[in-house]
Order: sequence, then C-alpha cells, then structure tokens
Amino acid sequence: MQPKIILVEDNPVFQTLIIKQFDELFPEVIVFDNGLDAMNEIMNNPPDLIILDYELIGEMSGLDILKELKKISASIPIIFFTANIDISITSSILKVGVVEYIEKNIFSLPRLKKSVINALKNSMGQAAV
Repeated sequence: MQPKIILVEDNPVFQTLIIKQFDELFPEVIVFDNGLDAMNEIMNNPPDLIILDYELIGEMSGLDILKELKKISASIPIIFFTANIDISITSSILKVGVVEYIEKNIFSLPRLKKSVINALKNSMGQAAV
C-alpha cells in the first residue's frame, strides 16, 4: 500500500520538482496550493505525511496549518520545506514541532526525499518504502 503524502506548496515549479523527486517511490502525491483546501483533505482523509511551505495562497500560512494540525493530531509527520528562513518564523515552526525544517531550493530536493523516506519508515515501518 502506497503512503498518502500531501504537499502544500503554492509554487508550480516546486510542485513539479517535488513530484518528480518522488515519482518512482511515491507516485501519488496530493498537491494543494492553499491551506484551506489542504486542511479539508487532511481532516476528512488524514495522510501518512505532510510537506508544508510557509507562504501559501489564501488566508492560512504553513505555520497556521501546522498549529491547527498539532491541536488535532501530533502523530502525522510534517516536514517544513520553505524558502522563508526568517529566524522568528523558523523558531516558531520548530517550537510547534516538525520532523524536519529544510530550506527550499533545488539543491535541497534530495535531502527532502531522504527526510520523507526516513519519516515514513519511522511512522509506518519499513513496509512504507
């Protein structure tokens, strides 16, 4: 059974790059460009892992989503993948709790892939990958 991964990313270029990074291992990454649609999906059909950007289309930031998710369930692994490296935002994200915080650029895509694989192994067991 394939793990369900939700990607919340508003940049179409990074959406494509991330999907291509996971194509062989995880062919069905569900993509949202805004927080409200992502939250609806997460609430109705929880994923095995979430990749979040900070700046998103709409009213919710990635930090807003993270805070809401932590109120509901601390068990879903969340990886923050963002170009926003403001120290106060980074500190807030880390305080709420994520599996990993990765600065978003094309060179960090392999690190993101490795982090997703490790997070899924830790949360679902070896059969996840």
